Amino acid sequence: MYYDGIEKRKFIRVRFPCKILLHSFPEHSISTHTENISAGGVRVITGEKIEAGTVIGIEMHLKGNKIICKGKIAWVVDKKSPYRKGICYYDTGVEFCEIDDQDRNMIKVTIEKMLCSEK
Repeated sequence: MYYDGIEKRKFIRVRFPCKILLHSFPEHSISTHTENISAGGVRVITGEKIEAGTVIGIEMHLKGNKIICKGKIAWVVDKKSPYRKGICYYDTGVEFCEIDDQDRNMIKVTIEKMLCSEK
């Protein structure tokens, strides 16, 4: 993927670690945390690769509120562990594709509050 230096995101993202479960298969879940979040999606690091284009279930706990929605894997970057030889992890971008307007708004409000508190 070529990066031309222009930010094309629709939503502001912030670094905000919160617990998240990714349901990639009927009986398989991956527990991790968000690296950053926006009203449009999240970035996570996983120990398992989920192919780009895969639709997944998401359970996320944001400031005491549980958000359940669906997402689509937008991109995956393989990374090698700097600490353990032969171990890989996957930097993964997830776009929300089925999320209630109320939940998306809750994410927006949380991000706005975080940005205001940083000033």
